[in-house]
Amino acid sequence: MRLTAVVALVVLVLGLVALIRAQRINRASIERDGLSRFRDASRGRYPELLLAQVYAYLAERHGAVGPHYIVKLSDLLDREYGLVDLDLEDAVLVIADRAGARLPRANELDELKDSVRTVDDLLRYLEPYFRPEVVKG
Repeated sequence: MRLTAVVALVVLVLGLVALIRAQRINRASIERDGLSRFRDASRGRYPELLLAQVYAYLAERHGAVGPHYIVKLSDLLDREYGLVDLDLEDAVLVIADRAGARLPRANELDELKDSVRTVDDLLRYLEPYFRPEVVKG
């Protein structure tokens, strides 16, 4: 009877250790794959190319290396990335240019100051330029 109790206790402890280890591995995997989390957060609202380009630009801007950097749709561009006024215009032009999308005209860039505050706003602003009919290919 004691042997059974000891064996059951050992199995329980080993099971808990394995569970904790699996959770740590899973958390580390999720943290490494920030781009996937960024894509999942958008739930298919934006083209894949746009998501990848915005993520890459913002991660570079923040000095992150590798796909582990977390970008949230609710991140404020001015606080989190220092993107205001001309820097924001430059970001839009660089992101569109890298993807081969149509570049916004000067009068279209004027809308940035009033309508783009968060990462989600940036994606919404850029989305028309990333539609298949306007992407150079």
